[in-house]
Amino acid sequence: MNFIYRMIGTMLLVLVVVSVRAQSGMIRGTVVTTAIDKNLRLGLPGAVVRLLPGDTAVLTDVGGNYSIPYIGTWPLQLVVSFVGYKTDTISVYSESVPDIQLVGSVELQEVSVTGKKEAVGYSRINPLNIERVGEKEILKAACCNLSEAFESSPTVNVAYTDAVTGAKEIRLLGLSGIYSQLLTEAIPNYRGIAGAYGLYFIPGPWMESIQVTKGTGSVQQGYEATTGQINVEFKKPNEESVPRFFLNLFGEQNGNMELNTHVKHEFNEHWSSILMAHGNYMNGNQDLQDDGFLDIPHAQQVNLYNRWHYNSGNRLESQFGWRYVYDLRKGGQFGVMNHSQGLYTTDVLNARAEAFGKLGIVFRDKPGKSIGNIAQATIHRLNARFGITTYNAQERTLLLQSLFENSFNNGQHHIKLGVNYRYDEWTELIDTIDQKTVESVPGAFVEYTYNHADDFSVVIGQRLDHHNTYGFIYTPRIHAKYNFSEEFILRASAGSSFRVPNIFADNLSMLASSRQIIVAPDILPERAWNFGFNATWHFMLNDKEGAINLDAYRSVFSSQLIVDRVTAYNEVLLYNLQGASYSNSGQVAVDYEVLDRLNVRLAYKRDDVKVAYNDSLQRKPLIPYDRSLLNLAYLTANEHWRFDYTIVREGRKRLLPTYVDPTFDSQATQSPVFITMNIQVTKVFRKFEAYVGSENLLNYYQEHPIVNADDPFGPSFDATNVWGPIDGRRIYAGIRYAIK
Repeated sequence: MNFIYRMIGTMLLVLVVVSVRAQSGMIRGTVVTTAIDKNLRLGLPGAVVRLLPGDTAVLTDVGGNYSIPYIGTWPLQLVVSFVGYKTDTISVYSESVPDIQLVGSVELQEVSVTGKKEAVGYSRINPLNIERVGEKEILKAACCNLSEAFESSPTVNVAYTDAVTGAKEIRLLGLSGIYSQLLTEAIPNYRGIAGAYGLYFIPGPWMESIQVTKGTGSVQQGYEATTGQINVEFKKPNEESVPRFFLNLFGEQNGNMELNTHVKHEFNEHWSSILMAHGNYMNGNQDLQDDGFLDIPHAQQVNLYNRWHYNSGNRLESQFGWRYVYDLRKGGQFGVMNHSQGLYTTDVLNARAEAFGKLGIVFRDKPGKSIGNIAQATIHRLNARFGITTYNAQERTLLLQSLFENSFNNGQHHIKLGVNYRYDEWTELIDTIDQKTVESVPGAFVEYTYNHADDFSVVIGQRLDHHNTYGFIYTPRIHAKYNFSEEFILRASAGSSFRVPNIFADNLSMLASSRQIIVAPDILPERAWNFGFNATWHFMLNDKEGAINLDAYRSVFSSQLIVDRVTAYNEVLLYNLQGASYSNSGQVAVDYEVLDRLNVRLAYKRDDVKVAYNDSLQRKPLIPYDRSLLNLAYLTANEHWRFDYTIVREGRKRLLPTYVDPTFDSQATQSPVFITMNIQVTKVFRKFEAYVGSENLLNYYQEHPIVNADDPFGPSFDATNVWGPIDGRRIYAGIRYAIK
């Protein structure tokens, strides 16, 4: 109890501190440069104006004008920078600043100022190691959904979990997606029973950007993130860059077809809305392995999303909306019945409804100060059948959160205080096993950020939650950043995580085999620590920009649910960790514009993931030892053509022990090294653009992803030993049409 009193005392003290008020307002001015005529001064668009101390920064508009909020007393300092010009630092004594003239770092006979939006960006300001995947990067994938948005990303792997339902999972820092949080606009989403197929529920054309946080994330989103957070930002009705009307038609040679569209309307200066719709239909019978099983399940999806935005023009801002997803997948055997028990088929039905609301109060005369409230309610139903095994589940979720944040002392200190409540109730029926689980978790958090001279920043976060079954949960986290220069940045992080495993929902693919499932009594919650290091170097070479990122992370479990498919080929053993379990992940990535408009990304990642299976420390199966990636993106000078090419080398993986089928001779213990290639060409016309491409251009696929496919109801059937592509080459084409 003394600990709780100290936490409450700390929060009360913080509330007193944040009440300190300082002078505030808006600094305005213009950044200019000289033209060929030395007497002519031109506004410089796209220059970075940064306020010191603090991390507030803005870009100048097309006329070189800027306005930047401040809090504090005079004098303040502005740092102004632009590529190809000498950085200038000036002291300001009032809100009106004389023109700031930047001088070229080299003598040029002509100055051409251009701006571009990065496909992948790395923050120079945020202490958290966040990789931003922009819309340009998302468009490199073959439309579709979130599961295919990381095909040119070295950080995030996406892999099949079984060969009959098409289920996929994200892998971050060497661990399964259940150890990273999937967020939609900073709200935890697609947990529990939605986790197995949630990647299919977020269409690519709906996404404005994806932020990938490596390592332990912010305490604001809860206590679950061990390896990181993946946050999806949707297109918003109040953003000018979002077209009023958008249509995307997409088709593949295997029979897969998609439609994506949205309509945006601004009713007046206060109200705007957007309605988005997605439809998917797949009915092709592809069987490259000739084993009688569909490589790609038949699928039907209807996905609707409507959101509203309100801005009072003063302090009040609100967003609210609803969403509905209906997703049906039918896989397994097809054709002529060749078994006394009939065809082995799979049926997976997901029906999900969401409603959310956000209400914020923004103090425009006090930058950094705001109050936010979030509410989200979800109902999700999952009905699945794997051969003769059935799994039916329903989940109800409610999330409430209130957040207050404020900056003071010229932005040197920033504080976030919040309280939240999460309620989860799900029922599961597995054949004859009927169980109900309830989680009721109120919590509070505080997150303090300190900035010193824009060089050193540290974020200290603490959470205290109370779980209705496991009592108090304390989650500390820390992130630190030091700028040795504007180009070279170091980051470090450490933090703990806690999660309650859902035995069946987290491991639904284990039902796609004949293995006997044996669950030990008294399964405990999972607890882990993550430690991370990042170094980022932004450089200029031959007047071209580039960046080198080096990551090193370690996740260590003190308590974990072990899903043991290693000890025996005909059993899945689930028990509490006895011994060590860890993941070491290292990655180096280089992004560089080699030639004008030709961008290259080269990356290498190595994962060392080991788990104690029955007191024996062993490498975790189906995790690649290493992975290499090369991505080339070229845009022609007139911007009428875009070319994208990605090649990925996937390293060896330890395989699961399975029944030894004499037809396939001896059983391999490791997968082979293999290479996949993706290519896409886009032609931009005046009113629309057309694209064509191929995924897995070399048509590489795993020859026998299903063990004992000719006897699916027998004791040795297993469709979970998937280490490579299943569906081979995919050729696609589509058009995008937008009305601005």
